[in-house]
Amino acid sequence: MKLFVGAAALLALLSSIAAVLEGQKGDDRIVRIQTLDVRDILYVLTGGSNTLALMRDEGVLLVDTKPPGWDRPILDAIRAVTDRPVTTIINTQANVDHVSGNIAFPTATEIVAHANAKARMEKMDVFRGANAKFLPNRLVTDKLSLLSGADRIDLYYFGPGHTDGDLVVVFPEKRLAHFGDLFPSKAAPVIDTASGGSGVAFPETLAKALAEIKNVTRITTGHDESSATMANPSSPSAIFANPRTMRWSDLQEFADFNRDFLAAVRQAIAAGKSADEAATSLQLPERYKSYDMQQAPSNVRAIYRELGR
Repeated sequence: MKLFVGAAALLALLSSIAAVLEGQKGDDRIVRIQTLDVRDILYVLTGGSNTLALMRDEGVLLVDTKPPGWDRPILDAIRAVTDRPVTTIINTQANVDHVSGNIAFPTATEIVAHANAKARMEKMDVFRGANAKFLPNRLVTDKLSLLSGADRIDLYYFGPGHTDGDLVVVFPEKRLAHFGDLFPSKAAPVIDTASGGSGVAFPETLAKALAEIKNVTRITTGHDESSATMANPSSPSAIFANPRTMRWSDLQEFADFNRDFLAAVRQAIAAGKSADEAATSLQLPERYKSYDMQQAPSNVRAIYRELGR
């Protein structure tokens, strides 16, 4: 197995990645590979959407596979670290930007997702015909554990939020959790009602995650635009950098935000406001002043519809 460790190896890795990206000038699909683990076997691949890669002697496990057309950048990034094939895929939900890349990995014998996510993926054009073999073949109900020891992975389903099939991927020995689009950033989340997402259930789903997951200190999210900006191939340090992770306290605050957001919408309904009026006048506590509220008006309207208003 080709696996780089130590300072000299890091320089070799940087050179390798730089060389890979040098051949992709003019293509805006750039993956940046960033280590999350002191043993240098767990990485986050940013760009398009975030992909996690656990690179073991037995093969590579991917968490999500990015939008269409990102297969070459993913493979190039993996090949900069290991020559092992991709053997396992975990899909955290069914949105096209997280699952379409499944079809680029014919060596994957196990594809894991929640049953609701699989049901939605079965309706997607990308998985029709012969590509149906890239649909999930192992399903999560509430909790499922994969692997063992330092590489153990616990998969949790806590209920509807961004969609109705969001998985949380926990690496307990690494004290790290991947929340996908269930925790995008300090921002009003996207509530994908077409995929079963729920603004009413979102706070309770996050509360369950906070109550059940233990000893996690770092969180990776489904998207990281700050790390996914286009890199200069001539500057390896801009390609391989420390990944941006969120803290557990950030998740606690995000859960509070969604609880307070729902409460504010309910108050607007009780005051007789229309959805449009509530969307333009919603008042939240000062502690959330730094949150990106671009998605907030859509979420207000989604909650109104969900509550039959």
